[in-house]
Amino acid sequence: MTNVSSLSSSVSHKKIAVFGGTGMLGSSIVRQLRKKGFKNILAPSRKENFDLLKKEDVENFFRKESPDGVFMVAGLVGGILANNTRQADFLYQNSMMILNVIEALKTYSPKTKLLYTGSTCIYPKENPQPINENRFMTGPLEETNKGYAVAKGMGIIACQLYRKQYGINAVAAMPTNLYGPNDNYDLNNSHFIAAMIQKFVNAQKDGTELVFWGTGKPKREALFVDDCADACIYLMENYNEPEIVNIGTGFDHSIREYIEIAEKVFKFDKEIKWDASKPDGTYEKRTDIALLKSIMPDYNPRPFEEGLKEVLKVDFGVEV
Repeated sequence: MTNVSSLSSSVSHKKIAVFGGTGMLGSSIVRQLRKKGFKNILAPSRKENFDLLKKEDVENFFRKESPDGVFMVAGLVGGILANNTRQADFLYQNSMMILNVIEALKTYSPKTKLLYTGSTCIYPKENPQPINENRFMTGPLEETNKGYAVAKGMGIIACQLYRKQYGINAVAAMPTNLYGPNDNYDLNNSHFIAAMIQKFVNAQKDGTELVFWGTGKPKREALFVDDCADACIYLMENYNEPEIVNIGTGFDHSIREYIEIAEKVFKFDKEIKWDASKPDGTYEKRTDIALLKSIMPDYNPRPFEEGLKEVLKVDFGVEV
């Protein structure tokens, strides 16, 4: 029988682990937990000789700490270039991380609640819009990130099977595209929003020409990371079911519209070029968040312009 637990009572003495706590989503979850009064938060990292790819490290952690809850938000991530050129790495590392975690948790800390974050790339490349959770495993995946998508999908199945066979309270959330403080701004392997922000910053600073891929017509969601972290924490505290839950915005913009919003925020008045020889990618990928809203009625993600201003303030020291 599944161990149903809540983290909402007496939060000050609850022990919470955040795997991936130095990354964008993980560091946001740590910040938001602290705001909510959690004091005993563990965020082990490779700097502390903790490697999720090493089974012994993960086993030793759960044997020693036995936390009340663990957020599994770690993973090998990257933009379209990294995803497409390192598919085997993305498959292996992301698969082994979640398998090491859930197997060690089963053996050494079976009462620990697990929240695992996948990605909306688990859904088929062609979907009715918006995409609801029932679309999982119903069609072919986008070829350019198949390795990552398969690994994340396997993590979902692992949560469901370990719940059924061993009673592990594992829940799985599927965030859409994230942006926010502590993002990766490396233009060679960052996601679209972070790359767009860095390009605008470079153009403002040294006059670098602004060139974006494709036509600008495809539509994308972009969720501010603190809004995602709040939803993850809420699910950890209040959700105990095997069904996956999308975490998105409920709205999207075309890539060109995102750039127009950035132009306004940056007060940028120079020419922007489009390289139509580069691929557009999937035309539209908007998540259905009806299930999340039914669980978390007050969920209300901020508009992109507001989130962009926060990123510039926190990561670039720019007040706009």
